[in-house]
Amino acid sequence: MLAVHPAFAFKDVKYFTLRRATLTRKAVGEFLESPKFDVPNSGGLKWWICVYPAGNTEAVKGHVSVFICVNKAVKTKCKCIIDGSSIQDAFTHSYSEPDGCGWPGYASHESLASVFDKGKLTFTCILEFDIVKQRDASVPRVFQLFRHVSPDFDLVVDSNQVPAHKNFLSLISPVFEAMLSHDTAESKSNRMVITDFSFDTVKTAVDFCYGRELEDLSLGTAVNILRFCDKYFITVVIEEIESLPLFDLTTDTFCKIIRYAYDCERKSLLDKCYDFFKGRHGDIKAKDDFVNLPLVLVVNVLKKALHLETEYDVLSYAHKSGIYFVLEYLEKPLIESMSMDDFCPAVRYAWKCLRDSMKNACAQFLINNREEVTDSKDFLDLPAEIIHFILRASYDIKHYSV
Repeated sequence: MLAVHPAFAFKDVKYFTLRRATLTRKAVGEFLESPKFDVPNSGGLKWWICVYPAGNTEAVKGHVSVFICVNKAVKTKCKCIIDGSSIQDAFTHSYSEPDGCGWPGYASHESLASVFDKGKLTFTCILEFDIVKQRDASVPRVFQLFRHVSPDFDLVVDSNQVPAHKNFLSLISPVFEAMLSHDTAESKSNRMVITDFSFDTVKTAVDFCYGRELEDLSLGTAVNILRFCDKYFITVVIEEIESLPLFDLTTDTFCKIIRYAYDCERKSLLDKCYDFFKGRHGDIKAKDDFVNLPLVLVVNVLKKALHLETEYDVLSYAHKSGIYFVLEYLEKPLIESMSMDDFCPAVRYAWKCLRDSMKNACAQFLINNREEVTDSKDFLDLPAEIIHFILRASYDIKHYSV
């Protein structure tokens, strides 16, 4: 199904790791190269990343130079980001021959000093190539096949209508097939009122199913189409759209994609999101879209991506990493249902992260269960300083609270 005609026909995302030691080991003019990456359906186009750790010329000595190289003429857009930093740059360039284009002074060694993590940093390079593809005229589109048959069904959104063919809808969707093959109101009236999707979403989804060209399909529009197709079980469209370059994960697209994958229970896509978050969580957690994700999803992402086993593991990581908006959400049920099994982890977390509400809950639990708590080996194994703090807190509540 070829139904999307973006301005740039192929998108690729690749990563390049640079070790701190190479900044001094490589001389000016010495470079490192990535593997050469194939661009599908391009007649043999390849591209690769070329990095000069000490600069490509004496004029930029002390800087890292970054170039994107190709083996043939092509128009491309490129964005290069250093993960975990604000350092990034972009260009649009028409290569007229095999060549490299990029940034001689991409980043100074001084600016990179704080970016290295365990002696290395990662470049994320996002490339879009303008590949002109000839459409095979021997393969007609669905809407062309139905041209001689008038639509006999309307999808109604507000005061607007999207015309379609009953038989076609029944073929692509088991939901429509069940609806239209029985004595339903929709089958009798030849119309269905839709209230949970916008007119633009319904029209674009139907156009996609019919094989009509979609100009400049955005990720937001694609996700809306997917939600529509998920509701009506139009699985072939789901598979087609999820395979588009639009769904290549970047720090900018992550939140929209994982929200869709979570809501629609797309397990394989969720797993890809977890793997991506694992290496990019420092950048993603700073995004406004991440803060606006459902809290249960944020907790799930942290657990799955970072292999955090318990709620207290998540709480400790979230507090350390500044993901404060999940703390109260996780703490509330733990406070309300505190038991002997989680008392000591709660105490460790409360005093390590200075969480007053959790401290008070632990102190009250100790008051109510003093003998059982103080007879516990886990309690006795707590650091002496923390034992002192929890005993003091329970004493203060018992003797001074009003």
